[in-house]
Amino acid sequence: MKREAAAPDYKESLVSELFHENSKHHRSDGRVADRIVAAIGSPELQRMFASSDKRYPSAPTIALPDVVPASERTFDDAVLTRRSSRAFSGAPISFDMLAKLTRYAGGVTGSVYLPGGGVQRFRVCPSGGALYPVELYVIANLVDNLPKALYHYCPSVDRLELVRGGIGADALVEITFTPELRAAAVVFALTGISVKSRLKYGERGYRFVLLEAGHIAQNILLTASAMNLAACAIGGFIDDELDALLDIDGCDETSLYMVAVAAPVEDSNAR
Repeated sequence: MKREAAAPDYKESLVSELFHENSKHHRSDGRVADRIVAAIGSPELQRMFASSDKRYPSAPTIALPDVVPASERTFDDAVLTRRSSRAFSGAPISFDMLAKLTRYAGGVTGSVYLPGGGVQRFRVCPSGGALYPVELYVIANLVDNLPKALYHYCPSVDRLELVRGGIGADALVEITFTPELRAAAVVFALTGISVKSRLKYGERGYRFVLLEAGHIAQNILLTASAMNLAACAIGGFIDDELDALLDIDGCDETSLYMVAVAAPVEDSNAR
């Protein structure tokens, strides 16, 4: 009698578990320590890491205003009252509000001069080794005095770089299966350039990229809460289609996360 083949062990085939195992630190593995020591001891590598901002050199740019709106809630209130909400009214938000959301997501807050030359900038969000592998894109939909378009935020100059116009809310709905995005004022898309972290931290670096995306998203959500705006994080989307929308290759730079922010519908039930 022919014996039936055993069912495959699904647990052993999980790529997520394989990645988790491969990205663990072990006392017996000196490779990560060697990478870190090499990076710290090389002024050339430090300068390279510190000046690795993604830029669109030929793109038109829009400067963010120096003064942004004051928060309507205290920090404690913003944290304790934050709720995910898709109750978007479809009313526009001001450009100043957008500027605050963007700057508080990933803006520069300070800098130091490196011993070998160059400047190391620090941002509002924590980042493994201050490498900042996460890029922030702004898809403006209903923002006063800002055309509907896809922008890239460059923290080092605090400007929006125009990537391309003609980005409609319908495209985001198709990618995320979230019809409420038609009424979103802005959708932030977070992408990762993992090689920035992997050069120093090996496979562990990819974990740091994902963690950083979470830090940035929470900054956006709490800033929205502080300004009495509705906001919702979106982790479900068609990756290749979002990559195409953002004009990234999906390999060297990959889509990670999205956060939608909008003027709220009053008396909505948020969660």
